[in-house]
Amino acid sequence: MKKIILLSLIGLLPLTANAMPTTVIKFAKGSYCTSFTGDLSKGRKFKIDLGAGQEFNVETSSLDGNYVASVIDSQGIYLEDQGPVDEYRYFTRNKGIHTVRIAGQSQGNTAVKFCAY
Repeated sequence: MKKIILLSLIGLLPLTANAMPTTVIKFAKGSYCTSFTGDLSKGRKFKIDLGAGQEFNVETSSLDGNYVASVIDSQGIYLEDQGPVDEYRYFTRNKGIHTVRIAGQSQGNTAVKFCAY
């Protein structure tokens, strides 16, 4: 179900992607995970520097209607979600800055957790 919704919404992303606020995500030295808390109601783009061959996980508050709309690697390639229905898991191919687009429906602050292994 999640994949069908995401595929249908990917076509809408070019119209709204530039209007999304952008946040740069950085990991603390020695840490595999970091988080963001803020308003996702208008969607948000996250820029994150990842290595090639990493497992990259994103945890959203799906109860609030938030979901990962896309993950695009440094070469412009859309990564396919490899996680089970209630998780977002990606495997990177290229190193560099990746763009994560998260669509949100809830007003107010919600949390997103990013982990790379």
